[in-house]
Amino acid sequence: MTRKEKERQIKKEAKATVTLFVICFIWHVGFAYGLSGSGIKIGGLPLWWLLSTPGVFVVAIIGLAVLLTRVFKNFSLEDDAPEGTGSNEKGGRHDQ
Repeated sequence: MTRKEKERQIKKEAKATVTLFVICFIWHVGFAYGLSGSGIKIGGLPLWWLLSTPGVFVVAIIGLAVLLTRVFKNFSLEDDAPEGTGSNEKGGRHDQ
């Protein structure tokens, strides 16, 4: 990967992570305040709590699985080539 490709990938991963955070925040706050006056209970626990607190955990785990499989890539943050050259002198990966 070139330096620019790495920077693009880092920005893509950061945006995806912030997006997942916003989704989780909206889920948590939306169900906590949106259903707080409903009075519906399941197993003695209010529905708003079940959907907002454990529910956001499930959403976060699913979102994280999606990020790990579709967005994140494993690559070295170190430069592959010395400054000013266009190729890797060793011709291989640094993490071997």
